[in-house]
Amino acid sequence: MTSGACLRTSRTMRVMKLLTTTATLVAVVCSAIAVLLAVYGPVRPLWVLFAATSVIFLPVTLVGSAVVRTGPRNPVGWILLVAGVCLPLSMAALIGAGIRYAHGGDPALLDLVTLFSATLSVPLIATFGILLFPDGRLGSRRRRLLAVACSVEMAVVTMWIFSPKLLDFPKVDNPLALGSFADGGVFGILLMGPVCLLTSTALLRRARAEGSPALRLAAYAGYVIAASYLACVVTGVSGGDTLQITVVENCAALTLGVAAWVGIVRYGLFDLRRVVNRALLYGTLTVAVLVVYLVLVVSLQGLLPQTIATVGAALAVLPLRDVLQRKVNQLVYGLRDEPAAVLGRLGERLDAAAAPDDMLPAAARTVADTLKLPYVSITVGSTVMAACGVPGSGRRVSLPLLYGGESLGALELETRDPGEEFGTAERSLVERVAQQVAVAARAVALTHALQASRERLVGAREEERRRLRRDLHDGLGATLTGIALGIDTAVRAQPGSSDLLLRLRAETENVISEIRRIVYDLRPAVLDELGLAEALRSHAANLGHVSVDAPLELPVLPAAVEVAAYRIAVEAMTNATRHAPGALIRLELSVDRALELRVTDSGDGIPDGFRAGVGITSMRQRASEVGGSCSIGRVSATGTLVHAVLPLEEVG
Repeated sequence: MTSGACLRTSRTMRVMKLLTTTATLVAVVCSAIAVLLAVYGPVRPLWVLFAATSVIFLPVTLVGSAVVRTGPRNPVGWILLVAGVCLPLSMAALIGAGIRYAHGGDPALLDLVTLFSATLSVPLIATFGILLFPDGRLGSRRRRLLAVACSVEMAVVTMWIFSPKLLDFPKVDNPLALGSFADGGVFGILLMGPVCLLTSTALLRRARAEGSPALRLAAYAGYVIAASYLACVVTGVSGGDTLQITVVENCAALTLGVAAWVGIVRYGLFDLRRVVNRALLYGTLTVAVLVVYLVLVVSLQGLLPQTIATVGAALAVLPLRDVLQRKVNQLVYGLRDEPAAVLGRLGERLDAAAAPDDMLPAAARTVADTLKLPYVSITVGSTVMAACGVPGSGRRVSLPLLYGGESLGALELETRDPGEEFGTAERSLVERVAQQVAVAARAVALTHALQASRERLVGAREEERRRLRRDLHDGLGATLTGIALGIDTAVRAQPGSSDLLLRLRAETENVISEIRRIVYDLRPAVLDELGLAEALRSHAANLGHVSVDAPLELPVLPAAVEVAAYRIAVEAMTNATRHAPGALIRLELSVDRALELRVTDSGDGIPDGFRAGVGITSMRQRASEVGGSCSIGRVSATGTLVHAVLPLEEVG
């Protein structure tokens, strides 16, 4: 960007800041005037509600100001800003006109101000505000036709300004009257509800197409505005006072401003966090000052001069600024101003992680939540171990995860705004967070390495046991058996040495028995004799009431997985037979990329609050040793399920 472009951008930003600040001050002043007139002037009780709605409507001004500052070319910001200024202006002018009329004065000028500003408030939001929300683009041909309908609607509504009689004072002549045809402006009110329904429906369709909850919320707010206009029509047709519905219309239009706030703060609809921060703070302070002022005036009933009441309200609210600033910062920026709170919460989440694999996802969620970031990821080596949020177009910040001078990976942070940068304090905070995440990553890496080593050890142990069993049974066992047979032959050939040979044969038999015992203890013999599936069918047949569903042929399984599956299945069937006698038991065995084992029964199920015994603990440990998992729970209302998943890939 050239220096001239930078200068123009800076000048534009200053102009926007001055303009939005002025507009916000005008809205606040008009609201204050409306409240003062309602408190001290002889007005109708209904107009007190008008004054209240002018104060309630101030958030719309703040939202419009925020959007205009960051996106001056977005017409939605200008619509909200104009409406946010015009509604308090119209309410103040209307109450002033009412007081002037009550004192015998001419209310024409003030009421015309009311009509002009009222036309540019709620009707403008109900038409173009909803139709163009949130980026100001029309897009489809259908939406362009709706824009034409909104233009016609606004033109018809404007006609009431030129009717023969003032709208709010039917007995007073309108100095801008153009003829009786201007009374047709009433049709604008009749059509406002249907037009608002159409624009809200168009916005809802767009929200569904884009999958945007923020747009969906704004569309629902549009339906509230449409309902308020339809209520005005129903009231008018039934002979009621439509002025009462004006309060409802004003408050209904506020829902769009609230929807925009939620879209900004929760869904990131606009990147306005700095402006939102200030708008929320000073908007809340302004409302607080007005509330305290009204409480002082009403409670003291005129005993306190207005100037003293105003100063007293400001002084009473001033101590709240720091508290509000902290709360607003937490809402917009998270806990960036409270490093101890961020690190403390991160430590709590890591400590509460149920398993090592839950630590890094918990860390990513905590960083995203506490720092209000749309996307956070943790990479260990070249693998993304945890991520929170959806990657967007924000600025990426990568922080190395260092432990003992070794780089373990990186902590990736994405800001909401491509131009947003972390300040010095924020950078220091995220670096400290990265240090804590590095410790967690190191712990997870060590845990994984330990688990992998354990799996390799168990696998090697079982493979070696299978080899030893085969060697002892087929080699040494056969050799000793041959020696025993040779001794028998020697006894028959040399009867005189039979006592010595018989003792040797007895010792040989003892050695053969001991070797056989060692062979059987090394590994279930039935696995080598029948295979896993047939071994389980054989055990199930001995128990009774057990059906086995397993493939006819299983692939060659790692020795450790084969033994673990057999031990878990036998323990599960034995437990089911013991605790649910007579219940139907079903064993299912399947193989894909892992060996999956399911044992279910139709008994009463595991009681609430049970504690795992030796058998269940043993099943879980056997599954864990080979890198798998084993869970025990209910099938439905009754019955128990033992579900084990044992990976087949050997650990490298």
